[in-house]
Amino acid sequence: MIKPYSILLTAGAAALIACSGLCSAQQIPDKTVPRPSRPILQDEPPAPSSAAALEAKLRSEVQANPNSADLLYRLALLLQQENKPRESLQVFTQAAGLQKPTADQLRSVALNYVLLNDYDDAVHWLRVALGFEPNNVSVLYSLGRCFYTQNNFPQAEVAFLRILQLQPRNIKAMENLGLTYDGENKPDLAEKALRTAATWDAAQPSADPWPALDLGVFLLDQSRTAEAVPFLTRAASLAPSLPLARLTLGRALVLTGQSATGIKELEAAAQLDPQNPKIHFELGHAYRDAGQLDKARTEFALSKSLYGSHNQN
Repeated sequence: MIKPYSILLTAGAAALIACSGLCSAQQIPDKTVPRPSRPILQDEPPAPSSAAALEAKLRSEVQANPNSADLLYRLALLLQQENKPRESLQVFTQAAGLQKPTADQLRSVALNYVLLNDYDDAVHWLRVALGFEPNNVSVLYSLGRCFYTQNNFPQAEVAFLRILQLQPRNIKAMENLGLTYDGENKPDLAEKALRTAATWDAAQPSADPWPALDLGVFLLDQSRTAEAVPFLTRAASLAPSLPLARLTLGRALVLTGQSATGIKELEAAAQLDPQNPKIHFELGHAYRDAGQLDKARTEFALSKSLYGSHNQN
């Protein structure tokens, strides 16, 4: 059986593309990462608020113009933004039969595989995209993030360093280079890169919480809790609805003796992400250390229950 998307082989890409189909992906287990970090799709444009109506409109236009590669690529991208990766891949396959994809379109194909948790195929198509445009920063960044998620730190390092050659003040590349060095157990290089990213970001008019958060978590893991608190405070102030920011700030505050404030942060994290067993576990410890034993028991029981349900899933 001819696998979907092998049509690209007839579009002049035979030397670049291995014979594997976009729609043949099997879901693979989560890879372990050294610490929580920004999701790969964090900075991708979200689906428009009128996505359902737009999808219906595009499908109608495709039905009237079935040989329009432009319409098909637009529909495929919208489906990816709507978190419909398998449908998106099918439409990408149709579009590729009519017109050779660009590097950015292949990157969208790869991001569908990220949604399917299939990082091997995501890496494959990002490599193909780089064959089309070796200096495409968006492709390099997604490739580096996929490598990082797979714990392939040497290849992630190469990708992020290449971005910094092309764009020397790319904050996300410097931040992720620091995370990669941390994964490679190079703490001095990791701290230097993470501090650089946090400094660059602090000077931006619209700041991003992740550089400060990643640096704060790194310092917290190094048992340099007092140093971590300002960065974690900044991250939580920039993204008060981000559970990880409130969780790590709460933990740091409790460790520095600011129990009441820390508990408030942990309670806020639990409200934002009530199904997260780690948050309830941390909150249970904070309650116990503060002498609120009944609350502690409740949180520990909830954490245990949630861990059990996660394992069953």
